[in-house]
Amino acid sequence: MAIEQILATHKKESLADKAYRLIEELIVNLDLAPGMALTEGDLCERTGIGRTPVREAIKRLSTEGLIVIRPRKGLFVSEIETSEYVLVLETRKPLEQLLVASAVQRATPEERAALHECAEEILAQARAGDVKGYLRADKVFDEVLCAVSRNPFTARAVAPLQTMSRRAWSAFRGAEKLEDSAIRHHKLAEAVANNDTERAEAATIEMMDHLTSFAVKQAEKTESDA
Repeated sequence: MAIEQILATHKKESLADKAYRLIEELIVNLDLAPGMALTEGDLCERTGIGRTPVREAIKRLSTEGLIVIRPRKGLFVSEIETSEYVLVLETRKPLEQLLVASAVQRATPEERAALHECAEEILAQARAGDVKGYLRADKVFDEVLCAVSRNPFTARAVAPLQTMSRRAWSAFRGAEKLEDSAIRHHKLAEAVANNDTERAEAATIEMMDHLTSFAVKQAEKTESDA
């Protein structure tokens, strides 16, 4: 089963969903930088989508903490705090463990193969040094994992945290090697593909601990520089 087919089967994308996805990618990639002022018109131009769907996407992005709406001042991309990044990962970890356990239990063989394909793409983009390609592949991996878990409640809870983590990592990564995170995604996908509950749990913990260790170092550096 193709990756696109899995995602289309589990979720029909509206124009507002598409606007959200495109704006979210611009924010995660830092094309829309933290603190940057925004207008509905500019976002419509960047996405090629009309005002009503864009307005709906802005509301959703505001609820999830990526856009700040300031009365009488306008729209702004939210700032990124290293201390908040640590807390995001603290909250995300148990949800990822539940998500992965559900995927191991419920994914079909075709879906397991698709998840493995996603991880191969993450690794390929990392080895090519393509940061935007890596972030896009990482997003697809997360979406497929959410879809094949067949638990929409966990998926809805974890998705904004995954996005916030991706943006913070993008902002603070510095000399962090893309391949270090890509290898851990690959281990996780292999464990799910092989229907190995124990290995999948261990791989999830390893991936989240790796991200948390990085976030804590960034928070400590920020504090020492203050």
